[in-house]
Amino acid sequence: MYKKWHLIVYLMLLFTLIVGVMVALTVTQQTDEKFRLGLVDNDQTSETKLILKSIGDGQSIGNDLELKQMDNDEAKRLLEQNKLDGYFVFDKGMTESFYKNGSLPISVHTFDKSSVRSVVIYQLTDSVYSRLMLSMGGAKSYKVLYPGSTKDEMVEMMTEMLFTGLNRNGSFDEQPVKLYDTIAYYTVSALFISVYLFYLSLFSILKMNQDEALIGRLKLLHFSIEKLTIARSIVTLCYTVCFTAFILFTAHHFMQFKLELYNLKTLLIVISLYLFLITVIFIMIDCLFKGILNLLCKVVLTIVVILFSGATIPSVYFKDRAPLLYESPFSYIYNQLVELLLNNYLIEIPKFVFASVAIVCILFIGSLVWRYKR
Repeated sequence: MYKKWHLIVYLMLLFTLIVGVMVALTVTQQTDEKFRLGLVDNDQTSETKLILKSIGDGQSIGNDLELKQMDNDEAKRLLEQNKLDGYFVFDKGMTESFYKNGSLPISVHTFDKSSVRSVVIYQLTDSVYSRLMLSMGGAKSYKVLYPGSTKDEMVEMMTEMLFTGLNRNGSFDEQPVKLYDTIAYYTVSALFISVYLFYLSLFSILKMNQDEALIGRLKLLHFSIEKLTIARSIVTLCYTVCFTAFILFTAHHFMQFKLELYNLKTLLIVISLYLFLITVIFIMIDCLFKGILNLLCKVVLTIVVILFSGATIPSVYFKDRAPLLYESPFSYIYNQLVELLLNNYLIEIPKFVFASVAIVCILFIGSLVWRYKR
């Protein structure tokens, strides 16, 4: 370690730079991905004013939404200047039309009709529209059932129904399509892959330039090569733990991951499992194989971790074509990291993961016992 300290510094700088670039791209994209919508109230009734007040700045609809009230001319101008993604209008006579025939005339205006953002805006408006219909429908029923109610009582009741959506289900009782931000997804991939590559690089560095004569003499001592390999793995693991903690803390600080403290224990377990598997497999490879077989095994392991874990190619593509890869421990670890960091969500541990970890542990203990008894 003393002789090769500069290589370790280079490694840390290299991988920190890679993850830093991914984090910077994510932060930059996050500032540009908000939907900017305008609200125009041409009806100007107490009901529409209540609706606008309850919607507020758009936070009740989504965190990535900027919703501002404006007049029709300003909305058109900002849309033409591409400073708005779209705006929707409460048409004049909307409230009166609702009380007469039960409809809510709302016009939607977007820059075009075919882009993904325009489609999303139309769907968002439809969702808001459905909620408004539930709320105003409840208000209308309330007025019929309690004809003596005052206007203040009606407004209060409408407000409550608008916030609760009648029964918190209604128009929102749908299964959403989950989409990950591409840059954020591959930032987690960069974290996942960089931990593995850091371990592989440092493990290889510590093995470089070992004197052949020294290795030859060590072979004369019982179990000495295995002890040297285990010691090298432990040193590599300690440095990799420090590196992993550093990049996770840095990425979480700058990217503002959704991970909450109550799920930190799960994150530590997942990371520990990841490092444990890497360490054990590398010890087995170095103890059991030499020369070209050793190199081949490490190449296969690298391909499995980088390509088939989901970090490069989403693991959903392997679900039907290669179920063993889809249910591998590395695939579970990566998917759990994605869910924890981006959604603060836990996924079920597949039974195959337990079986795989048990098999790896049995092979590890068996290989050491076999090498010890040789």
